[in-house]
Amino acid sequence: MFTVYIPLLLSTTALIISVASFLFFKSYLKRRTSQERILAEFREEVNNIIKSIAETTDRDISLIEDREKKLKNLLDEIDKRLGLYIREMEQYNKAEKAHAALPALEKKPAPTYSALGKKRYKGDIPKPAAAAESVPETSPLLDTPPPALSVSEQIRALMRSGLTDAAIASRLGISIAEVEVATALFERRNEYQ
Repeated sequence: MFTVYIPLLLSTTALIISVASFLFFKSYLKRRTSQERILAEFREEVNNIIKSIAETTDRDISLIEDREKKLKNLLDEIDKRLGLYIREMEQYNKAEKAHAALPALEKKPAPTYSALGKKRYKGDIPKPAAAAESVPETSPLLDTPPPALSVSEQIRALMRSGLTDAAIASRLGISIAEVEVATALFERRNEYQ
């Protein structure tokens, strides 16, 4: 008799297991497909995307700030170099004007520096009495020559009056080297004329 109930018992057990499995899977699927679960997953995904965008933006901002600093440093360096270039160009223009004010060299062979120096210190420079006819009425020892004269003519007049190169340079507001160059040119001209 007990044997008659075994198939019934097995069938009942299988039915109970099937119903329990059905209820378990139903609740599992309901939990997996519920709105709260899907929204939570979407929120988590959106938060991860926002976090990665924020990290990328921070990194890009730091790169931009770094490049901005480099660009500012580069612009400062360019400004310094440009200022230096402008000053050099102004000095070059002043030197060109001073060079243009000096008389042009003639195409004769140039004497040596030692020959010019020997001639210069032997007293071959004309004395003030000989130069009196080309010097204006005012005394060059007291006043500078009239401004109508060019720089080279002023140097020549002051040189003929017997002033030293340093005194001529201080009177005319130019460098001693310019006065020496002009003096050498005058001596060279006198030698070849």
